[in-house]
Amino acid sequence: MVNFDEILLLGIGILSLGFLNKNRGDPSVQTVGMSKPFVNPYLDKLQTSQVSALNQLGTSKENLENIRLNNLEIAQNILNVERQRADVNIDFIQSNLDEARSYVSEQQKIPAGSTFGINTTGKSLLNKFDKEFKFYQERWTGEKGLLSEKSLFPDLYVPFSQATRAAFAQQARYESAQENIQKVQPFILSSEQKIIDLNAEYTNKYGDISRYS
Repeated sequence: MVNFDEILLLGIGILSLGFLNKNRGDPSVQTVGMSKPFVNPYLDKLQTSQVSALNQLGTSKENLENIRLNNLEIAQNILNVERQRADVNIDFIQSNLDEARSYVSEQQKIPAGSTFGINTTGKSLLNKFDKEFKFYQERWTGEKGLLSEKSLFPDLYVPFSQATRAAFAQQARYESAQENIQKVQPFILSSEQKIIDLNAEYTNKYGDISRYS
């Protein structure tokens, strides 16, 4: 009388022939018999039990169906384990990717300020404003009017007002946000590709249960 363990071991053996054949050449796989690969953890048991199990089971329709069903159960267990392993890596990458996307989303909400049509950056204009404002604030007597009415540039009227400074400061923040987005984009693209690659690797290596039915 053949017991369930013998059927299970035979199922592992037959499943290994098809399921693990793609791993030929992998250093983690050894071959026995007719150069058929087996995963190391099963090698010893299979070598000692396959022949006796085959002799006792025979090739009746009922026995072959039992073996087929056991194969599917083993295959599904393997698929579940490998899917979980893949998902651990994917979930980690996805978590970091979500944070990066959230950061980009926040940076994109920062509106632009103004450079008053001057072909330079908001940061440089802000530095110029603060430097010159400090200089004139210490020396401006008011004889020539309000300091806020003076122009920051001699050939272009840009008032020396706090509204002007606010526009420069906002533009500087906007430019900084755009730079931050550009810095994060390579990480986002790389992470997206890693997830695609991990899913493709799982699909190519294991597929779904229909591959083993």
